[in-house]
Amino acid sequence: MKKLFVALFALGTLTVNAQNVKETFDSNTLGWTEVSDKSGEAVIKEGVMHIVGKNSGGSTFFGYKQPSFIETHCYSNLDVTKNFEIKCDAIAKKISNAGCFGVIMNYFDNGNFIVFVIDNEYAHLMRFQDNEMVGRISNKLKLVEKKKANLSLSIKSSYQKLQFYVNNMLAIEARYLPLESNGFGFYVLGEQIVDFDNVEFIQ
Repeated sequence: MKKLFVALFALGTLTVNAQNVKETFDSNTLGWTEVSDKSGEAVIKEGVMHIVGKNSGGSTFFGYKQPSFIETHCYSNLDVTKNFEIKCDAIAKKISNAGCFGVIMNYFDNGNFIVFVIDNEYAHLMRFQDNEMVGRISNKLKLVEKKKANLSLSIKSSYQKLQFYVNNMLAIEARYLPLESNGFGFYVLGEQIVDFDNVEFIQ
């Protein structure tokens, strides 16, 4: 009987600690930031996070100190020192090399974060520190849809390993990137229009 009680107590503890938070952007319960200026906008409307980047691309990944991008973020309830998964949907008006888009992790402020992005040909993981890119991993990416592309994005974190999936295909894997912040968000650089929806935080 004692063993049964211990087992039931452990099961109860797992249930309490488990999290599955969903964000459908019908409200702003997670406190997402919104912005609208000459560079573009990130606003919640019609039940999605709508992000428009207006600046043309150019050299987007090498040696710039003041990257021009649009981002929105929130702070989740995840314990980033433990395993978790984040899922979301993205609808891009057109995928091209004029811009890129993706998801932000480990967000502290708009100069310090990790970002997974995709463009017409590649998936990238970039690390920014004080507005400078201090690390990058790239991998060839093959996307069938390029116009009005409906994409499924997900990030899995386990034992200091980050995996970025696009349409259930592993696009980037990085090891030994310990996370410190539960700041999470969306990112658009260059000319790009993307709607993000159906975010799930799973732990």
